[in-house]
Amino acid sequence: MPLPLDSTFFVQIITLLIIDYKYSLVLLKTKPINQTQSINLSRIPSKVHNGYKSLIEKIQLRKISQVSSSQHYDPTNFAQSNTMSIYTKQFHIFTQKNSRANTCIQQLSYTSDPIINHQKQKKSQQPQTAFKRNPRILPRHIPLSPSIPFGPPITAQSWCIINGKDGSLLAGFNEKLKCQVASITKIMTCLLSLKFVSLISLDLDNTYFTVPEAAENIGGTSAQLQTGDQLNLRDLLYGLMLPSGNDAAVTLKHNFEQTTGINFIDEMNNCAKEFGLKSTQYMNPHGLYHKFNYSSALDIGILCFQALQNEHFANIVKTKIYFSEIIDKFGNIKEILWENTNKLLDNGFQGVKTGQTKEAGPCVVEYYLDNNNSYIIVLLNCKSTDYRWNDAIKLLDWIKQ
Repeated sequence: MPLPLDSTFFVQIITLLIIDYKYSLVLLKTKPINQTQSINLSRIPSKVHNGYKSLIEKIQLRKISQVSSSQHYDPTNFAQSNTMSIYTKQFHIFTQKNSRANTCIQQLSYTSDPIINHQKQKKSQQPQTAFKRNPRILPRHIPLSPSIPFGPPITAQSWCIINGKDGSLLAGFNEKLKCQVASITKIMTCLLSLKFVSLISLDLDNTYFTVPEAAENIGGTSAQLQTGDQLNLRDLLYGLMLPSGNDAAVTLKHNFEQTTGINFIDEMNNCAKEFGLKSTQYMNPHGLYHKFNYSSALDIGILCFQALQNEHFANIVKTKIYFSEIIDKFGNIKEILWENTNKLLDNGFQGVKTGQTKEAGPCVVEYYLDNNNSYIIVLLNCKSTDYRWNDAIKLLDWIKQ
């Protein structure tokens, strides 16, 4: 027989439901419940306990666990779903890193019937989430080769354009990158030799140097010098810069060290420091591969600007063909013709130097001068020997616009 329904009874049962509802939310915010927990019936008045015990026992907490935002509610698997059922409402738990309580609760439905709730969930194609995801941000495309506004498309790994009037940087790409520079090293060898000529007052035409055996055996590009040959200092500098003679570089180093007692390589590095070349180090006078013989496009541009202030250097590097008379070890005189390796001297360029090794790739430094413009163009590691000429012309046309 049903119990009488008085007002006191309703107040008690409503109070009980509110208490258990709040108790469930407290558990939810503090820690997950690893097993089913029933309501403590000892707190229920005896009058209510006897008549509605079966109804109250249905009010229980299902197993609750935190789930990530990537997991979705599965209405087809209600028994295993991460859901808390409290008589009239269902909730789904989502972890949200930026939330104060580290938990965000979203009310999904308002029905007390799980079957109806599941049917509603099936109609929705997109699972509901507790927070809106941020849109995906794709990385910006970074060009791997120089292009406008950095300059025209060229093949050099690094390049720069220096103002020939004041030595300032006008444009560049990877201009501070340390690279092998091959025979571009000989620019410093030539400039330092001219510095010694000035310091110890040597006569370029009447000072003769003898070619050591190490020079003949050095390999690579050659001025065709042989052990015991004697030639004056001027001819030796032309043999260094026009045919890019490694043998001439070794001969200069050997004879200056014998004459002055200094370490030629140390002086090359000291000179680089004086010019502020921060990415440059020398280990030999010719530029054949050495791990610690390197420079950068910017440093080479600055060096060329300093070297072109020397009149002897400027005259040497713009010469196309040079004849030299050499005295061999038997006292016989032989003539040698040297041709400049710089193929752009016919197109308004005034030097300066080419270079190429397997490690450095094709390199070139060009000096352009006309009535209105003066530019030093440095190109390192071009795609091929021919491409370095095309790259130089492209940069010149671009900077003149």
